[in-house]
Amino acid sequence: MAFNNKVAIVTGGAQGIGNAYVSALLKARVKVCICDINVDLVNEYIEKLPDDQKDFVIFQKCDVSSFSDFKEAFKKVVSHFGKIDIVVNNAGIVNESDWKKMVGINFIGVIHGIKLGFEFMDTKKGGHGGIIINTGSCTGFDAYELVPVYTACKHGVHGLTKSYGTEFHFNRTGVKVCAVCPGAVETQLHHSLPSLCIDEEAAKNDRHIWKAITPDDVAKALIKIIQDDQNGALLRIDEEAMRYA
Repeated sequence: MAFNNKVAIVTGGAQGIGNAYVSALLKARVKVCICDINVDLVNEYIEKLPDDQKDFVIFQKCDVSSFSDFKEAFKKVVSHFGKIDIVVNNAGIVNESDWKKMVGINFIGVIHGIKLGFEFMDTKKGGHGGIIINTGSCTGFDAYELVPVYTACKHGVHGLTKSYGTEFHFNRTGVKVCAVCPGAVETQLHHSLPSLCIDEEAAKNDRHIWKAITPDDVAKALIKIIQDDQNGALLRIDEEAMRYA
């Protein structure tokens, strides 16, 4: 997909990976709606943007675990920019003690984003087609005992991606579905991660947690998977390399 005149929704865009996604898309001259619950962080980010990018971005406060809340964001984008071409389901948390909330955001929220992406981009319903990119995880390829519910959510995200990213669904809707699957990423969440795992001390000593890449590294993977025009693909990125799984 070429980026010229494209419009994207990015969930969890206030900070971390999501914010790097937003910056990369704006740099590519994509118009972006940032969806997040953190109003202050988004406003601060938009205020610091170069003047030539400020007209390319809007904000919608949004809880992705609520279908109706999420749908309002889609409606706002169509009302403001006229269409949607790219949906990035990125919002996520790590909190094994509040696992119901985590499932609601990390898995149910992705289902909501996929369903809404199909609804608003479906070529048979007035849409222009497009692509949905989910943020998966390297934990979605393996078993990781320190964050089992988080790991299960990411396995689910990968399953959704491969199941919806098929010729059958593309022929029905004109929409492709892929996922970017990072390893540990250097974010604010990353530093507080041990306290959010099942065993804090075990997490502190786990080398997998501390060998981190940057949010900008993950954003490069997002740009690549859009440009490569893939469907059903899982693009893995960690400290070793970027490669399709």
